[in-house]
Amino acid sequence: MRRVVIIGAGLTGLSAAYHLRQLRVEADVLERETRPGGACRTTSRNGFHFDLTGHLLHLARPESQKLLREIGIRNALRSHRRRAGIALAGCVTPYPIQINTYRLPREIRRDCLLGFIEAHLGKADSDTQPRNFLEWVLSRFGDGFARHFFIPYNRKLYCTDPAELTTEWVGRYVPRPDLADVVDGSLGLYRKRVGYNATFLYPREGGIQLLADAIAATFPPVRLSCAVRSLHLGAKEAVLESGEVVPWDALVMTAPLSHLAAMTADLPAAGRAAAARLRAVAVVNLNLGVRGPAPRREHWLYVPEERFPFYRVGIPSNHGAVAPPGCHTLSVEVSLPAGAATASGLRERCLEGLMELGLLRDAADVVTVDEVHLDPAYVIFDAARPEAVSTLRDAYRAAGVALAGRWAEWKYSTMEDALWDGATVARRLAG
Repeated sequence: MRRVVIIGAGLTGLSAAYHLRQLRVEADVLERETRPGGACRTTSRNGFHFDLTGHLLHLARPESQKLLREIGIRNALRSHRRRAGIALAGCVTPYPIQINTYRLPREIRRDCLLGFIEAHLGKADSDTQPRNFLEWVLSRFGDGFARHFFIPYNRKLYCTDPAELTTEWVGRYVPRPDLADVVDGSLGLYRKRVGYNATFLYPREGGIQLLADAIAATFPPVRLSCAVRSLHLGAKEAVLESGEVVPWDALVMTAPLSHLAAMTADLPAAGRAAAARLRAVAVVNLNLGVRGPAPRREHWLYVPEERFPFYRVGIPSNHGAVAPPGCHTLSVEVSLPAGAATASGLRERCLEGLMELGLLRDAADVVTVDEVHLDPAYVIFDAARPEAVSTLRDAYRAAGVALAGRWAEWKYSTMEDALWDGATVARRLAG
């Protein structure tokens, strides 16, 4: 029987192993961390539970609900209607901003509404296709929305000029209302739920680790603390940091494509050159356990203004029991270029920003801090990405290596997508 090896016990790797077993194929799963889950993990400190940034289950497929029942956790998850906001100009208005300008200062409302109307009228007179994300935003939403939200937020998130970004990633992630919706939104009249994340599931208590642990429990134990030192495509062998050599007949790689290229000893020169063109950002996730009730009722807030170091602040205790009685949690996310060192004083600037926004009363109320670095965290969709990814995918496919999931495929996707990326590669391997 063929030996199938899966590198990475994130959701994609776990799902691949789960679905292979359903198809009567066993796989060895190797994970460098001490727990399964990849980025979908939860750490615990002093009674607080912290996820590695926000991890919420947005489900669109009926088979996803079926999977949750099969692994026995559906009843442990609670359904929520999204409460997300945008902190801008001293106000908080509901997300998405396109249909919720009514709480913003009237000058910003006028900018956004007038700009959208001008863009709407301009589309009828132009057949020109936008060449990049900046042009796409200006043509779809106008100067006001671009200037007050889309440009500063995406520059902060991707550490990149929006003119360097393509529109490949936009798809379902950026709601595109019509003129009537935008007008209604400026008057507080829009009531429909919008976006792929309008509802979500989250564990009733303890954090998102529940999902990874439940999948991992359905097959032989994941081999933890098994970091791969090098990969040899010709010999079909992985060499672990321990020195152990792991042969494979079929290999599923879910680790970041940039890391995979760096560890592949015999990657062709064209593949190595392609890997040098991959770009991403890292995220510093500052998790805070805070004394007292939550400062607001939202699940998370987007923060586009440049004077704040963070682009998003979550309040996970608003959707799960993740804090001791009388306390709450904050999840603060700061983006920086992949590989860059964290600037000195970042934690202090984050605390000051939280206090300015009214999300933290006093720094002395913070009783627990858990700082996590995710590198890479978000792929940068620039003009070089498609060809670079295609070159690497072809090189690994020729060697019998399947790339699966958000990071190995160097894309942006949801937790649900990760589960079904794993299922897809399992079915392909099982023939």
